[in-house]
Amino acid sequence: MRWVVFTVFALTWVGISARRVRLLPIGRPAMALVGAAAAMVAGLFAGANGMSVDEALRAVEPHTLALLLGMMLVAAGLGEAGFFDWVVGWLARHRLSATALLWVVTVGSGLLSAALVNDAVCLLATPLVVALVRQVGAPVRPFLFAVAMGSNAGSALTLAGNPQNMLVAKLSGLSYRGYLVSALVPTLGALLLTAGFLHLVFRKDLRAPPTPGPALAPPTLDKPLLVTSLVALGGVVLANLLGAPLALSALCGAAVVLLAARFRAEALLAKVDWSILVFFAGLFVLVAALQKTGLPAEALANLDGAHIHVAPLVGVLLFGSQVVSNVPLILLLEPWIRLMPDAPLAWTLTAFVSTLAGNLTLLGSVANIIVLERAREPMGFFEYLRIGLPLTLLSTAFGVAVLLALG
Repeated sequence: MRWVVFTVFALTWVGISARRVRLLPIGRPAMALVGAAAAMVAGLFAGANGMSVDEALRAVEPHTLALLLGMMLVAAGLGEAGFFDWVVGWLARHRLSATALLWVVTVGSGLLSAALVNDAVCLLATPLVVALVRQVGAPVRPFLFAVAMGSNAGSALTLAGNPQNMLVAKLSGLSYRGYLVSALVPTLGALLLTAGFLHLVFRKDLRAPPTPGPALAPPTLDKPLLVTSLVALGGVVLANLLGAPLALSALCGAAVVLLAARFRAEALLAKVDWSILVFFAGLFVLVAALQKTGLPAEALANLDGAHIHVAPLVGVLLFGSQVVSNVPLILLLEPWIRLMPDAPLAWTLTAFVSTLAGNLTLLGSVANIIVLERAREPMGFFEYLRIGLPLTLLSTAFGVAVLLALG
C-alpha cells in the first residue's frame, strides 16, 4: 500500500508542476492541500508505512511558516505605507536609461528580498515595476526576469530571504549571522552576474527607442506607518544578527507593524498571500507521507555521506529542485546531508544552491510564478529555460567556488 502513497505524491506533484490541469483546474496551493489530504487518507491503509493524522499535522513546520508570515506582514506594512510606490516614483523622476533601470531593478529586488522575503517582494513590487517600465517606454519582458531572478539570487544572502532558507535555518542550526558572513560574497557576485547576464541577453531590446506611456500618479506616503515599518524591519534584522529565534523576531516585527497600522491592520492581513502558506503546509505533509513509506530512505541507502563530495550535492539540489521543488527536496535530503563530514558547509551549500536553483526553470521558484501572475504575462517553459539554464549554471559555479575557497 505504500505505493499508493507514492502515487498520490507523484500525481499531486504533476498537478502542482503543470501550468494548467484541465481535469482539475484548482491551482497549485489547492492542489497541494488536496494532495496532502489524499496522502493522509492513503496513509490510513498503508500499515506501518502509513502516516497518521497526528503525524501529518506535526509534519507542518511551524517555525518556517511563522517566519514567512511575519516577514510578509512587515512587507505588507511597507507596501501599505507607500514605500514601494515611493521607490518607483523616485526612479521615474530620475529618468534612468532602460539598461540602468534593469540593473537597479535586478539588484534592488535582490537586496530587498534578502531583508524581507522573495515571494513578498515579488508580490508587491511586480505591478509597480511593470507600471514604471511602461511609463518610461521600455520593454516589459526583461524586467519580469529582473524582478524574479534578482529576487531569487539576492534572497540567498540571508536565512530569512526565502522559505527554503528558513527551513534550512530550522534543520541545520546555522546562525543567521554566520550564514550571512559565508554567503555575502557569493550572493553579491551571483546578483551582479544575474544583472549582467540579463543586460547581455536583452541588450538589443533595451537599446530600442522608448515609447513613453502616461505618467505615474504621485505616491501617497503614510509617514508614521512607513517609519514604524522600517524600524520594525531593522529591528528584525538586528535581532536575527544577535541570535534571536528567526520566527520570534519576524512575528514581533509583524506585531509592531500591525499595532502601528491601527484600523488598517485587517487590510495588512488581507495583503498576506495565505495561499503560499497553504501551499507549503501541504508540501510538508506530502513529503512526510512519502518519507514514512521508506522509499526515499531506500533510494539513499547506498549513498555514504562521508564519500560524497560537493559536485553530487550541488547537482542534486540544482536539478532536484525542478522536480520536487526546493522546500520538499531539502526535507527529503535532510538525512543524507546530516551524514556529510562537514555538515555546516553542506547546509550552507544547500541553502545557497537550492535558492539559485529557483532561476533555472519557470517552475524552480514560487517567486517566478508570482511575477508572471501579477504581471499577467504568459511565458513558455522553454523561453524561460533559454535564459535560466546558462545563468543558473554560471552563478552557481561562481558562488560554490567562492564558498569552498572561503570555507
